[in-house]
Amino acid sequence: MALSDTWLKSNNGKVRDATQVINDRDGLSVRISPKGKIVFQMRYRFNNASKRMDIGTYPMMSLKEARAEVAENKKELDKGRDPLQLKLKKETAYLAQPTVREICIEFFDTAASHKAACKDDKRAFEIHVFPRLGKRICDEVTLQEWSKLLLSIVSYAKTVAVKVLGNLKLIMRWGCIHGKLQEQTLLHIRAIDLNVRKNSRTRYLTEQEIFWVIHATFLSTGISPKNKFMVLFLLIFGCRVGELRTAKKSDFDFQNHTWTIPPEQHKTGARSKKAIVRPLIPQVEILLKQAFELSPPDCEWAFPIIKAQKFKPTQKGFQTTIPIYIIENVKKYFDVDMNHWTTHDLRRTMRTHISEFAPPHICEIMLGHALPQIWGTYDLNQYLEPQAQAYAKWFDKLCTIFNNYERFDIKGSISSASKYPFLLSQEATALTPYKLVALP
Repeated sequence: MALSDTWLKSNNGKVRDATQVINDRDGLSVRISPKGKIVFQMRYRFNNASKRMDIGTYPMMSLKEARAEVAENKKELDKGRDPLQLKLKKETAYLAQPTVREICIEFFDTAASHKAACKDDKRAFEIHVFPRLGKRICDEVTLQEWSKLLLSIVSYAKTVAVKVLGNLKLIMRWGCIHGKLQEQTLLHIRAIDLNVRKNSRTRYLTEQEIFWVIHATFLSTGISPKNKFMVLFLLIFGCRVGELRTAKKSDFDFQNHTWTIPPEQHKTGARSKKAIVRPLIPQVEILLKQAFELSPPDCEWAFPIIKAQKFKPTQKGFQTTIPIYIIENVKKYFDVDMNHWTTHDLRRTMRTHISEFAPPHICEIMLGHALPQIWGTYDLNQYLEPQAQAYAKWFDKLCTIFNNYERFDIKGSISSASKYPFLLSQEATALTPYKLVALP
């Protein structure tokens, strides 16, 4: 008999003695359990074999919907495809869909594992993304849900939100390429859509501020000798903080007078596969050797800390906390309320002042930047000699700044007994008469 909505409604949930099968038309039937549960089924033949498959349960699926489903399945039969196998494939594919956490972890552990910031990016997801959406199937998270999450992050950490957005777009693109995801939900969303506008920093230290910062750093009893050296080297080299934090003593070649930063230890190394090579002038080599004496000879790290009774490279907290301490010391020793600056601003400071002594392309190479486009493709010269000349002139200028008490210590904040040649261009006696305490 042909099924009807009235008949289905009257028999749904009706207890009976045994399972009953009622045929409709076009291969559709219903199976009614002893407890009255009604399941729509489709009967068909495939590869000369009779088959039956469940297509839905009444009343979640209506009779009209069941008949439409049968019609769609018959279209697949006409194409030579088994509807049951297609259904199983869909179910398996759905169960195999990765959650937000699964796809992100896989990306960071494989495709992005070579990136210098991978560990920090992964940690940002663990803190800001996984607690809210980590268990959701990634393809099922809507644009509105992602937007709500990102806007909430913007409210307390704008730069983190932009970084998370950038990584999510990379993850979705990577997932689609490798067949792990079907949707790039965030493809067209931009940082500006989150009300975040990137403001280029223009902060750098003037000569007066350089005087305050270095003297306040070395006069301080609360800043470790190792950190004092790091601040000084950041200003001299204009290097990235990470390049100095993770530097090994073996990276500094005092025979060939070079400092080599391997590709895995600098920002652009993952892409360029090239090391950064900086020349070492004699004055700076003296300072480096003094810094290395703060730790035992068998310690591989140039600027180590002790953690769990083992030597480790300086942690990232250095770059966020040290400027605060120095600014406090500037206030203490010079009674000056100094404007905020970051360790990265020391890099901008060096680049701004070094332009007096070298052409732009040499200055950019000193920062570890690649030469632009075709120039960078064909010009592979490291320009070590021009770099060394520029470093020597920059070092001389720093010496002049450090020792010009008459010009920069207007209030006489540093006692006459403490006024000494802070940094001599030829002798590099930077730390005399400060007491340096070596690591045990």
